Amino acid sequence: MTSSPKTVVLLGGESEEREISIQSGTAIANALSQAGIEAETFDWDPSRMRDFLSHGYERVFIALHGGSGENGTVQAMLDLAGIPYTGVGMRAASVCMDKFLSKDIVRARGAAPVPECMTLSVPDAVSRLESGHADWSDIIDKIGLPMVVKPARNGSSVGVTIVDTASQMDDAVRSASLSPDEIVMFEQYICGHELTVATLNGKALGVCQIIPKNRFYDYDAKYNRSDTQYLTPSSLGADFDAKLCRLAEAVVQALDCTSGVVRIDFLADRDLNPYFLEVNTVPGMTSHSLVPKIAAKAGYDFPKLCSMILDMAH
Repeated sequence: MTSSPKTVVLLGGESEEREISIQSGTAIANALSQAGIEAETFDWDPSRMRDFLSHGYERVFIALHGGSGENGTVQAMLDLAGIPYTGVGMRAASVCMDKFLSKDIVRARGAAPVPECMTLSVPDAVSRLESGHADWSDIIDKIGLPMVVKPARNGSSVGVTIVDTASQMDDAVRSASLSPDEIVMFEQYICGHELTVATLNGKALGVCQIIPKNRFYDYDAKYNRSDTQYLTPSSLGADFDAKLCRLAEAVVQALDCTSGVVRIDFLADRDLNPYFLEVNTVPGMTSHSLVPKIAAKAGYDFPKLCSMILDMAH
């Protein structure tokens, strides 16, 4: 074991993904121990910033999903404190936390195709709901049905609904309105294949195809069920996987996400046309998580992967 530099895994946090973060952070700390690296864990909350800084940590493995750990706040604090940390920088984290903004940038830079989408602030959405006769026809006319309604700044498929009929819109919008500063996103539904690519320092490690028993890869399929299938490589052919890896590398370049490990989610329609969905700048590291599955196929066991990510702390 080595005790220097003093290392900590930041886990927990204040977001809806807190419990998953605790699982990820605990798994990472155990993996680092197996790799001969001593690391403490710290249950993060913005109110504990002074307490955190008093410990004298010299490098930080960020395992915070959502909230201040993934929106750039923690990265900004660590930048100001001069403490190296894993993953992307403050600006990239902030941009990628907003699914609509990141899609706009990817589209503008021609990095990958994106689904049609539009947004409403939660106050505007709630105002429509409180009118007693919410009219969603402008959104339905633009996006079409079925569509996906989801919070633009949250992860783990929390608050995500596939809407088939106009009568389902009210409940879907309520589910996506997680907080007053949230943004509700209305997105074209792509029916076909769910896929993700892991990148390490901007280079693709491989593709994982997700085949859930549920209609889509929701929270239950991600964390609670044991019947979700994961295929690495995908069943769609080597040429398709190579194309998706190239798109993923273009996306992380466009969004300045070439530090550490990130995960890029895609959908492909039945004609195998791929669409970029989002970048996860602090991807899950639980037993169900996708990055460890992809990395294992690429020759990196979990302790090796975690130690490599830590070595990239900047």
